[in-house]
Amino acid sequence: MKYIITENKLNKVIFKYLDMKFDGIEKRKGVHADIVFVFPNEEYALLGWKKSGNLYVNLTLSDDIRNLFGLERSEALEVIGRYVVDRYNLKVKDIIIFNLRFRNIVVDRYNLKVKDILRTAIS
Repeated sequence: MKYIITENKLNKVIFKYLDMKFDGIEKRKGVHADIVFVFPNEEYALLGWKKSGNLYVNLTLSDDIRNLFGLERSEALEVIGRYVVDRYNLKVKDIIIFNLRFRNIVVDRYNLKVKDILRTAIS
């Protein structure tokens, strides 16, 4: 059986899902993003945000939303962007998907400098 659901109601359902999924998430300083969203005791983030308005979304998170709610990747990314605007009051101009874990490593967890992390990633 198929149901027709309005976009507004679908957004509310996805927002509630993300609220549960992000329960306990912390905003921290990142390497390539001004803010990264990371769970306690984790060193890699699901989301990164720059003051320019760029939102970096981990491929795993995007695919999770896409598969669970039957959305196209672009639709899933747009909903995640609206979620970040709504819940964290951050300006989102562009949404960029990433799959590189080291790009959003949390800087303040190990008191690392950006140049140290880049040197480690290259070697």
